[in-house]
Amino acid sequence: MKLLFLAPVVGTHGEVTTGLGLARLLAPAGITAHFVVDTHNAPQLKAAGVPGTVIDASMGTGVRAVVEDTVRAERPDVIVLSDYLSYWLMMHRVYRTDPWFVEQLGVPVIPLDLYEWENTDFRVDHFGLGLEVDRRILGMPVALRPAPWARPDPGPGSRALVYPFMRPLPRPGAGARRTVRSALGLREEDRLLSLSVSGWQRHAQSVEDPVTRGLARRVPERVAAALRRLPDTTRFLVVGPDLDGLEGLPAERTLRVPSCPPDRYQDLLDASDAVLSLHVPASALVRSVFSDLPAVHVGHSGPHTEEPDALAPYSMWPLRWNSVVRPLLADNPLTGTFRQAELLDTDGMVAAVDAVLNDPGERARLAEGRARYLALLDALPAVPEIFAEAVRRLG
Repeated sequence: MKLLFLAPVVGTHGEVTTGLGLARLLAPAGITAHFVVDTHNAPQLKAAGVPGTVIDASMGTGVRAVVEDTVRAERPDVIVLSDYLSYWLMMHRVYRTDPWFVEQLGVPVIPLDLYEWENTDFRVDHFGLGLEVDRRILGMPVALRPAPWARPDPGPGSRALVYPFMRPLPRPGAGARRTVRSALGLREEDRLLSLSVSGWQRHAQSVEDPVTRGLARRVPERVAAALRRLPDTTRFLVVGPDLDGLEGLPAERTLRVPSCPPDRYQDLLDASDAVLSLHVPASALVRSVFSDLPAVHVGHSGPHTEEPDALAPYSMWPLRWNSVVRPLLADNPLTGTFRQAELLDTDGMVAAVDAVLNDPGERARLAEGRARYLALLDALPAVPEIFAEAVRRLG
């Protein structure tokens, strides 16, 4: 069987990483894959050794012909949308074409559902523009949900099938970890906190919408001011583009690494002692679970006030997405794998980050949470079996 993954997202690696993860899990069953990705993600495919076709936004509606030609050349048995939202959003907003031409190609389609769409109101904020996501997924025969972030149990009546996003990653040996940390200039007693930034978050700092721009600029300022209060042995690793506001971190203890391939990022993560995320869902939080690293998510749950300098509550910083992400986290066992802190509770934020870095009891508690969560994933059927059931439901 051959799969064609459509992953046209621009400026980030996450959705392509999700597709590659599924392809990797299906490969032992003899299932092969071909990807269609933006030029930004072409190096990611090359590093993974997976064949692909490259597209870019300048193609406009011409992207349809590229996809059609790829289908004729590759002759896939199934098309996988990686993921449903980014595929719809890129085709609708960037390529200005009807996303559902893909259903006219004579190949069945399976979407990856990262947000449990059936539990949401389908409303998202796109850099200040309110959008209602197409509800077409509700009528599709089946959807595949990677866990995390999906709950391991989709609940009664759901058409979704849940599969484990990846398997626990081998922890590096002490020598290998020491080598990476030494190259970063770390001392034995230093504690390294990793924070990842994406290009789309940097872009949000210059958009016209004042709410989005305000969140994009002021949240890093608040977080940096709080992190300065951590012990002097704390080092900060910022991976990704420069972000206004993070210059408030102590320069002598901050390491900056530009956006890098996933393998390099994993090496940096393995060298870290904890992970900090400013939004959910986040690839960094997912990888922290499978890399057995403690993590903290800093959010702002509200309430929203009308004061001139008030920050809007958010879940997916610097966008809001509260009506999508909050249902996703409700009663989700994944939340037991990381610590949550409130942006406006500075003392609580500092205490949470300090605890995941330095408190053996808190680190052990979160390790137990990760173990419980991974046990739930281990109880799921093998991924090839789950995918075979998805294909069966296509008819």
